[in-house]
Amino acid sequence: MSHQLEPNEAQVEQLMALPADAPIGALNLFQFNERAQYQPGDPEYGTEAANVSGQEAYERYGAIAGQFIIQGGGNVAFSTPVDQVMIGPADPQWDIAAVMYFPTRETFMAMLSNPEFQAASRHRKAAMANHYMLHLAGEPFKAMAQAG
Repeated sequence: MSHQLEPNEAQVEQLMALPADAPIGALNLFQFNERAQYQPGDPEYGTEAANVSGQEAYERYGAIAGQFIIQGGGNVAFSTPVDQVMIGPADPQWDIAAVMYFPTRETFMAMLSNPEFQAASRHRKAAMANHYMLHLAGEPFKAMAQAG
């Protein structure tokens, strides 16, 4: 099973081909490292701040990323522990499933390119043993956001 924490070039190109005003839903599947894996160059590396679980490192990331999602007009539709894989390979064993909504591709890309968000991404990278992000048609999420 592939362990990829960043999109590849083809995936970025496909995202960039979407209309800038297209809404985006994102299904995220997270598998945490038992212990956070901060890297040289990260402020936490080699300090007591690095001595946390993968889930704790993800919570650091989520506190910052969540602010950017909300500031961009999006939301976290839900985030919940995964009980089991019912259909499909048992590996990886996902810890959390979360769905996020972004009102436009443009707002999603603005978040990704923000230096503060990029700096916070070190926590996500330290946290994750594996991460899948599936982009979903955003129209149903847009309708829910407008209704809610």
